[in-house]
Amino acid sequence: RPNLIVILIDPLSRQQMQRSLPNTHALLNMLGFTEFEQYTAVGNNSGPNQAALYSGMPITGRDGIRTSSSHKAGRKWIWDRLNDEGYVTMKAEDGCIANSNMVQSIQPETHHGGQMHEMFCFDYDRPNCLGSQLAAEHLIQYTRQFIATYNRKDGEQSIYHRPWAAFLSFIDSHEDTLTLASYVDDLLVDFIQ
Repeated sequence: RPNLIVILIDPLSRQQMQRSLPNTHALLNMLGFTEFEQYTAVGNNSGPNQAALYSGMPITGRDGIRTSSSHKAGRKWIWDRLNDEGYVTMKAEDGCIANSNMVQSIQPETHHGGQMHEMFCFDYDRPNCLGSQLAAEHLIQYTRQFIATYNRKDGEQSIYHRPWAAFLSFIDSHEDTLTLASYVDDLLVDFIQ
């Protein structure tokens, strides 16, 4: 079974991504990654849009986001489906989600990622930094460690070798100038290569 990685850069339009992340956009095109061109906003903020992307169903209110893996509402999150198929899963983002109503109400039941939920909940000396590193660098390092744990190189034996799915959310563009998003361009290119 193939591994899966979903990189969400929130809240950038396709056109803004081309302007803010030109190197990442070019690399993704060159590598043949899928761009969801028919995907469109179904709500006025990230919550409803992510819920539709990750479950295939729109929500009508905050209480419709999560109810016990949303099985009662007929919704099954993509990470729940992948868990059922034997995948090890991760969902994390490079920002403080301790006070995020959307993320707290989704409560993704993934194997990894919960460890980072409060990691970025500090006053920053510089925007989007934790210590001397960008918050995005911490997320990428965490993801690389996750992938390395479950990947097996030729000839290696690992009790952890399982197909994996990683869902990364970069929220660096959640600011008025849209300048900070450009800081992750080279990080993403290095990570994807």
